[in-house]
Amino acid sequence: MRALSGPVCLLLAMALALLAVAAACGGGESVSLPTPGPGGETVIRIEMRDNFFSPNNITIRANQKYILELRNRGNAPHNLRIAGPDLEFDTDDDIASDLIDGGKTGTLALVMTTAGTFPIRCDPHAVEMEGTLTVWVKPFIPSPTPSPTPSPTPTPAPTAEATATAEGPPVSTIPPAGP
Repeated sequence: MRALSGPVCLLLAMALALLAVAAACGGGESVSLPTPGPGGETVIRIEMRDNFFSPNNITIRANQKYILELRNRGNAPHNLRIAGPDLEFDTDDDIASDLIDGGKTGTLALVMTTAGTFPIRCDPHAVEMEGTLTVWVKPFIPSPTPSPTPSPTPTPAPTAEATATAEGPPVSTIPPAGP
């Protein structure tokens, strides 16, 4: 087996170090699987850090109950605001959590009835902390109806007249009356 030369060994060490740093840093896109809540709702855990949401893109179904568990892992207070159907912040149709101090956890109960993609943000950090909430409706797919099985068309038995025209005069099976 041949030993690696100095430059190749150095490049390999740098690549491994870069991978280790990337894994340790994390980012705004970690995925946490939803869990069932006590009332049948789905709990979605969202971390709020200085200054990003993780995950920052959330997808839910319309007309289902959710609890957003908001864990503030940063030092500054954060909240989560969802723009309503008008897609504008700071209007009457917004849904927003309370401000959550650093190291604390809060919740936001949520049922979205309108499908679409809605912007989310943290009010104190509106430029840095943003993302989207996508609400979708499961499309109705009608169950296929089985096509009817064709039944055979009954064949009528030939009558005496049909037999006479097709094969000649009818043949009598009644013996003639005699003396």
